[in-house]
Amino acid sequence: MPRRTSEELLFLFKENWPEGYSSSEEVMLRLYHAALRHMEEMQRFLAQFELSTAEFVTLRVLRREAPPHQMTPTVLHETLVMSPGGVTKVLKQLEARGFVSRNIDHADKRRNLVQLTEKGSAKIMNVQRRVREFDLLLLEGTLTEREQAQLAQLLRKLLIRLEPTRSAAAKAAFMGGDHLLIDV
Repeated sequence: MPRRTSEELLFLFKENWPEGYSSSEEVMLRLYHAALRHMEEMQRFLAQFELSTAEFVTLRVLRREAPPHQMTPTVLHETLVMSPGGVTKVLKQLEARGFVSRNIDHADKRRNLVQLTEKGSAKIMNVQRRVREFDLLLLEGTLTEREQAQLAQLLRKLLIRLEPTRSAAAKAAFMGGDHLLIDV
């Protein structure tokens, strides 16, 4: 049986359990379903580049860091909201393909650093460009630029409430109107 759409689920709420339905329920259900459906489409899309979603996001997170595009596995696992074991598995796969390297941190010999290689940088830059095109086609075919800006602002407002408190510098930058990237 195919998975029910958000429209079907909301209809069932209103029809069979009206006291369980609310506008907040509708917002959260639509938000969850939009993220879930996008993630499913993204997994299919990334298959052509021979990357899993976890591999893509890991490469993107590393590339987003200032040169030399590196971080500790601990920070990486916290950023990705993935178990340490899950991060280790993804890093082993990426390292085997030459996209990342793991080295001892010269500032603290007890720590390792994960670094994006030139091959990994080239891969993520190509794939990220194509993902941007994929998302642009989806959004432009659905929302106007103004609606996209409104939705982004509303989601930002919600995420400020949901996400853990950021550092004082990040908070100050946000309050000053700078746009922080709060994604993985």
